[in-house]
Amino acid sequence: MSTSFHVSQSKVKQYRNCRQQFYYAHIKKIQRKKKPRPIVFGSTIHKMKETLAAGKDPFKVIDAIPLNQIEMFDAEREHYGNVVEDITYLFDGYLEYWKKDPLVYLKRNGRTAEHPFQIELDGEDILVKGTIDAVTEHRDYEWLTEHKNHRNIPNADERWRNVQSSVYVRVLQMLGWWDPEGTCWDYIRTKAPTRPRLLKDGSISEREVDTLPNVVLDVLRAHKKSPSNYKKLVDAARANASNYFQRVYTPLKNHVLDTVWRDFIRTAREMRDTNFNKPQVRTIGRHCSYCQFEPLCRAALTGTDEEAVMELEYEPSTYGEDNVDHADMG
Repeated sequence: MSTSFHVSQSKVKQYRNCRQQFYYAHIKKIQRKKKPRPIVFGSTIHKMKETLAAGKDPFKVIDAIPLNQIEMFDAEREHYGNVVEDITYLFDGYLEYWKKDPLVYLKRNGRTAEHPFQIELDGEDILVKGTIDAVTEHRDYEWLTEHKNHRNIPNADERWRNVQSSVYVRVLQMLGWWDPEGTCWDYIRTKAPTRPRLLKDGSISEREVDTLPNVVLDVLRAHKKSPSNYKKLVDAARANASNYFQRVYTPLKNHVLDTVWRDFIRTAREMRDTNFNKPQVRTIGRHCSYCQFEPLCRAALTGTDEEAVMELEYEPSTYGEDNVDHADMG
């Protein structure tokens, strides 16, 4: 049987969230010309984790950022902040924080991360496609590992609503690749660490700030200050690192996997049978504030020239067919 409809977890998520968002992303295949900072941050850090899993130098990912993109970051400092410096501090801090407990990546077909898959659903004319971040081993158990990057690390109440991991665990079971105990959420908080201030008397402010040890030590080094004279500041930054880097292991039960998978298939069927040759119903809500298509919907609903906004702010998507399995990384 020929398969006519491809679906991924990211497509299902967007479709459930807002059909018009799905229409822009997957039917019109467009994206903002100026990517939001979370996507820039998330995609870079995600690639660095993938490189680390392969046993290579993750900082080579930063070195490979095109010069014209770095110049764009510098020119748009108000929009992006100091992207390269912030990512360097964050990933260096991540490595330092977990150096005594690194992730143990499991290999399949020569890959330690970014495992592509596709499964054809019997009798449904639906092909499920996607990419598994990684599977790791911890305390003799196998864990589906999700590399997640957020400005604020989600709490347990937010985690239970993220059903992607349940779908992927079921996919791994169906493929016979692994049978994970559950999910390892490997978080990096993407808020830029704060730099301690230089005071008028030439000393460094010891006021507690939301930062990381490597940032504090770099500031002290730059101003020729001894860390031993700022022990309280350094110790506070070390304690604060746990607010930037967390791993949460959540076991999953089969009845949960059954429920989530059943709902996933129902949505996939609905998508398969939907006429996407025309604009879709908009779901207006809080999520609009961080949707990259918000300017288009705002134009349509306020009587602004939607086509002009489209031409000025959008371009053809570079994500690919199943674009955003990792688009919410930031």
